[in-house]
Amino acid sequence: MRKRKRLRAALLSLSLLAAAFCAFLLVDPWGWFLGEGRGTALMEPFPGVADPPLFPETGALPYRTLNVLILGLDHGLGRPEQGNRRSDVMLVAHLDLDRQKVCLLSIPRDSYVEIPGHGKSKINDAYALGGAELARRTAESVTGMEMDRHVALDFDEFRWLVDLFGGIPITLEKPISDPKLGNIGAGSQVLDGDQALIMARSRNYARGDLERVRQQQRLLIQALNQGKKMAAYPGAAWFLYVALDSLDTDFTRDELIRLAREFASFPVVDVQGGVAPGRTGAVGSASVYFIDPVGMRELVESIERYCAVPEKYR
Repeated sequence: MRKRKRLRAALLSLSLLAAAFCAFLLVDPWGWFLGEGRGTALMEPFPGVADPPLFPETGALPYRTLNVLILGLDHGLGRPEQGNRRSDVMLVAHLDLDRQKVCLLSIPRDSYVEIPGHGKSKINDAYALGGAELARRTAESVTGMEMDRHVALDFDEFRWLVDLFGGIPITLEKPISDPKLGNIGAGSQVLDGDQALIMARSRNYARGDLERVRQQQRLLIQALNQGKKMAAYPGAAWFLYVALDSLDTDFTRDELIRLAREFASFPVVDVQGGVAPGRTGAVGSASVYFIDPVGMRELVESIERYCAVPEKYR
């Protein structure tokens, strides 16, 4: 097993180097080492995608703050899509480009809320009932924040993206042992796509779903760290193009590349994560989470005004 993982990591590293080298060839301003007169060969675009503008035209993004709704869909891994399109991960990423900070706000999937046009239900039903648009409207009504963009992905897309970007480094103080999903040992390690999915999906945490959403935030924070390292390299544009083709999102390619380049200029990855305040309860026989509207307003105001999460909501 370990040999197989080492081989997989080695192959992925070689792929990353090859992509970066190809990117260099495409953007070399000296005409491939001043090779004028040596003959010209047709430059093929990156495989599977249109020619990516690795360095878009200069110009500031038209916004300085951005709210991105991130949705993790409950299907994939061979499970039938029909009937399993709930968004079991609902997370808002607030990007403050001037402060060079990011705040994460997780909304537990069992939050019992008003879904526009459908009455009260668990918030993870919104995507199943009306796709990204209804999930977006529901998140806006619950948080009071305007969702500028969205990104939705399922289990298979999540695993593939983690492997595409070389895994996620993480340090676990305790092992994760889930009889349904698998095990991850304690200590510092790089999680591949399968392991990252175990960490994101496992319900076998002492504090249940509230701890689960915090583990999802940990994964995202580490992924942002990895993304910051990669964004400075020309080959990052190729990865963004490939990744974007597999996601349900309203980001444009040019916008995402510009955003990645700006993010790469941050001195550090400064991310704070919070969870929608509330309490567990029941509606009939169903276990639900009742969001505290007063606490939610306080949390959202702090995020939007200062890009900061008060300690009591972390």
